[in-house]
Amino acid sequence: MMPEFMPEGDGVRVDLGHWRWVIGVYLDDLLEVLGPLPEVPDDPLDALAAAIEDAPELPSDPIRARLLPDGVVDDPEAAAEFRRFTQTTLLARKHADADALRAAALGPTVVDAVGARSLLGALNDLRLMLGSRLGVTDEGMPDSDDDLQAYRSYQLFTFLQGELVDVLAGEWGGRVDPHSAP
Repeated sequence: MMPEFMPEGDGVRVDLGHWRWVIGVYLDDLLEVLGPLPEVPDDPLDALAAAIEDAPELPSDPIRARLLPDGVVDDPEAAAEFRRFTQTTLLARKHADADALRAAALGPTVVDAVGARSLLGALNDLRLMLGSRLGVTDEGMPDSDDDLQAYRSYQLFTFLQGELVDVLAGEWGGRVDPHSAP
């Protein structure tokens, strides 16, 4: 099987066709967790006024909170202020990253550095979502076979993210896919 990411000129050749279905399923799930984009007025002053009036709170859903964390630790007031001015932009970027990954999964394509960053962002968000559900910590995975599909998908997204990072760092060496047969 060909690698999913390969250097090509100033960009990265992306071929995620083999993983299209699993990427699509989890992207749908991710977008559901993120929720719809908030309405933002076109006028910059109106947008600023809306941000001041409608400060979002840290999400109560632990997965959404992991995807939209506080930007300031140990200072709830500063965290709320940071969230007020960044959450809408962060949500928009996460939606755009998910759209970029979905488009890349449709067929072989070449992306530039900005496109590769979007793919990395979406893969990371998928890993964060699944890792939160599976209870992944700094110490690793819990000993449980409760959701083998989610665990294998978490491994897949970790592999894909690592492969893309290696290509971008110029260290691509054709790693072995953990899902391929020996």
